[in-house]
Amino acid sequence: MRFFTYFFALALSLLTLLPAAAKVYDVQVGLNGNNNYSPADLTINPGDQVRFVWVSGTHPTVSDSPTPLWATFVPSSSNTQVITFNQAGTFPYHCSAHAVLVNGTWVGMIGSITVRTTPLATAPAQGTGPVLSYYPNPTRGQLTVQLAAAAGYTYKMRLSNVLGREVRLLALPPSVAAVDGIPLDLSGLPAGLYFCSLLVNDKAVSVTRLTVL
Repeated sequence: MRFFTYFFALALSLLTLLPAAAKVYDVQVGLNGNNNYSPADLTINPGDQVRFVWVSGTHPTVSDSPTPLWATFVPSSSNTQVITFNQAGTFPYHCSAHAVLVNGTWVGMIGSITVRTTPLATAPAQGTGPVLSYYPNPTRGQLTVQLAAAAGYTYKMRLSNVLGREVRLLALPPSVAAVDGIPLDLSGLPAGLYFCSLLVNDKAVSVTRLTVL
């Protein structure tokens, strides 16, 4: 028993020395049947991974970096590409079927991955963090979003369907007025149950339910 206790304590101490696990971010390809990447612009930390998840359409995805980060791939139900980003910088890409080159710049179905030089500060401690609210709930499509939060962090509201697919992503400045809030039009969404996640520095800190009538 004494040996087991010692071994368990040693294992715990070693775990504390391990680096934090890398995060995996999803980029949905062809969301809502459109020619798009969602989110089109993503900011991550060194060592994080980006997973290109096919939703609809045929979208050959090309790396636009001077030295391509990946060979061109076509996301599909059987081909979910996962790419690890270890180097800081901004890495653009485009769909060769739905983007055109105008004056040396790709326009149309494009995206970019920005890798920070150093990770941002961690989210506020639990119990002292931001508070996201929205009304009415249930809603017939028109929503007002409010946020009570401290400055110094990035805030977003992510709306996902019951399958976990992102259907809306709303950037929230910490100075959102408690009275006015931010209007959000959900009239194009099918009726049903959705999940609202508050993201602080791209990390989900709370999840609530929203019903669209």
